[in-house]
Amino acid sequence: MAFFKRFLKDHVSSPASPAPKTPVRAAPAVERRAQERHAVNHDFALKATLSYVGRDVTGAPMSDSRHGWNWKGRLVDCSEAGVRLQLGAGLQAVIGESCDLRLGIQDFEVIVPCHVVNISENAEGMVFGLQHEIYDETMRLKYLRLVDVVALGSTLRLHSRTPGPDDSGYIVENYRSSRSARLTVWRHPADESVSAFEIQINDCLLRAAEGQGLEYFTGDDSGSRPATAVQCHEIHQLFQWVVANLPAEVPADVKVFLHGFAG
Repeated sequence: MAFFKRFLKDHVSSPASPAPKTPVRAAPAVERRAQERHAVNHDFALKATLSYVGRDVTGAPMSDSRHGWNWKGRLVDCSEAGVRLQLGAGLQAVIGESCDLRLGIQDFEVIVPCHVVNISENAEGMVFGLQHEIYDETMRLKYLRLVDVVALGSTLRLHSRTPGPDDSGYIVENYRSSRSARLTVWRHPADESVSAFEIQINDCLLRAAEGQGLEYFTGDDSGSRPATAVQCHEIHQLFQWVVANLPAEVPADVKVFLHGFAG
């Protein structure tokens, strides 16, 4: 089974919620804004395509079906209730427009029914705010897995930093996430350059220091063990996704250090 499906099928880090007895619809606007939005970086390997009926310059629909009308876009951010999608300039749509949002990463894909709730314009083109209309529980869980992959990196925030070298002889920074992720960084006390890191992602652990290779483990500090060759490959893929979507709160030198190991 493909890694994404196998690894994440039981690892959705967002709080568990009961299966809906009615269609899963986003809450009204005032509540929808309270949903935690997770930013998606430009270099994050998540593909997005929006299917909806094309419109001419007057706004009139050019077809009675959205089949075959597929517009490539880039996710700006996502939440459990919806997304914001960056699209090209000049695309026409109306509030309430029904759409299908196709999201994919590696060989994992989900198609989410939605509708347009707001439209804005920026230097790159048009930004559509989309509200999901997820009726199927399996589809909802698949979508939440994608949100989880985005959020594992984007929610990391500085939790603590030692004022000087600790018992290890290094300055230590700890980053924590609202999801199942944490990052520890060790800095040289002389110039505060990054020396090593350890990152926990769900039930995987990676460690590396300058001049050395990555070490891969499964489990956590209370019971970690070296990963197999197959697991190392899979863990590294998840590590690449997390590193590609780190927030601005993670310093640039830390990102460079991590990218050097992520490849």
